[in-house]
Amino acid sequence: MKLEDILKETDKPVLLQFFAEWCGPCKMLSRIIDDSMDAITEQVELKRIDVDVDSELAAEFYVRAVPTMVLVSQRGDVLWKHTGVMPAQDILRELKR
Repeated sequence: MKLEDILKETDKPVLLQFFAEWCGPCKMLSRIIDDSMDAITEQVELKRIDVDVDSELAAEFYVRAVPTMVLVSQRGDVLWKHTGVMPAQDILRELKR
């Protein structure tokens, strides 16, 4: 998957959620995001990226650990990056900046 293709699918910024199937904290973060999906997708388009499947995109964003979230503007600029689990209200606060 290429970033350009992801950005073409939406007119909003994109939150890339990098994860791995074997990663416990990734599952925890996915549950947090799923519980706040409506509020999150009001702000951004969410794309989940399995680092074991799409290692090229992970490398493009220097993802060294999972879970990692990267917020990308429509121009492809990185607006925010965070590695680890965080509460939904903190995620939403970052997305609104």
